[in-house]
Amino acid sequence: MRIAEAVHAEVMTSEGEVLTHAEFASLLLVGHLRSAFDPPAEIPAEHSARLIALGYMIELAGSLRMTTQGRIRIYAGQLAS
Repeated sequence: MRIAEAVHAEVMTSEGEVLTHAEFASLLLVGHLRSAFDPPAEIPAEHSARLIALGYMIELAGSLRMTTQGRIRIYAGQLAS
């Protein structure tokens, strides 16, 4: 097992969450917003509810915003690629 795979596996199992490809794509979409002035990301309600529950994003002033945990999750997903 490569180091990147080991890190990814550890992150995935320690938190107990496995995101679907669609959920991860929604996380990326919210994560790529440049500023608070960008139009809000539109993702499926079930994705936003789950990603908020996992602590990867929050709803702030009517827009979804990435948390530090969400950025770490994106980075972990990129390590596994």
